[in-house]
Amino acid sequence: MSLPTYEIHAIRYATQDLRDESHMFLGGQHGKMVQGLDFFTYALKGGGRNWIVDTGMTAASSKRMGRAYDFICRPSEALAQIGIDAASEPDVILTHAHFDHVGTLEDYPKARFHIQDEEMIHVTGRDMTIRPFRAAYHPDDVKQLIDLLYADRMVFHKGDVEIAPGIEFILVGGHSRGQAVLRVHTQRGWVVLASDAVHVYDETDFERPFAIFHDLQAMIEGYRRLNRLAGHRDLLIAGHDARVTKAFPASAPGLEGRVMRLDLPPAW
Repeated sequence: MSLPTYEIHAIRYATQDLRDESHMFLGGQHGKMVQGLDFFTYALKGGGRNWIVDTGMTAASSKRMGRAYDFICRPSEALAQIGIDAASEPDVILTHAHFDHVGTLEDYPKARFHIQDEEMIHVTGRDMTIRPFRAAYHPDDVKQLIDLLYADRMVFHKGDVEIAPGIEFILVGGHSRGQAVLRVHTQRGWVVLASDAVHVYDETDFERPFAIFHDLQAMIEGYRRLNRLAGHRDLLIAGHDARVTKAFPASAPGLEGRVMRLDLPPAW
């Protein structure tokens, strides 16, 4: 049986112009400013249905975390512009539970939320007694995940699984204990959505470690594994690299710089 092919829509909902290199890379030079991050959620369209990947953050949550970003839109608003009603979608895949990936959960009132076992263990257990691990999580977000669990709306996965035909949910770890990526079958081949396993391409191009991590060795081994899984850089999508915004075509006229088609070839 042939696999379905999916459209992948990247929703750029926030951005950061510049970032201190020491906040970007382990060993980076403090005071040296480098290209900042773009923030994405994703929608997969194919096989007769949609899947949402991550839910972004809100301005309020970023303020609580002491972070300053420029917000472009709420992800659910951009979804509506490509014909997806967030309020009626049945499944959301969470690559991990950092605050910029699990905000706006309330915009998906009918959804089941898929997450790796290891990530839920990480955010609700002994790991959080180590204060540096808390840096990218917010208690309110974790409480919402627990509420969803008790509402029977959480689906747990252990390691690498086929979450649906043509969609693989792969545990990588490293950046967070339960950091996962997606491998998605598209018209141009299998595309790897790296999420925060690879924030920017310098990490996989030069094995330059991101500054926030749970396990440094696992993170670098993850870079190597993702290069192998993708097979070609064009098929690897870094989770926060501004070059993604520039390289991929808009999902529709008027959505340039806001919603991009990752299942189409890039123009680097």
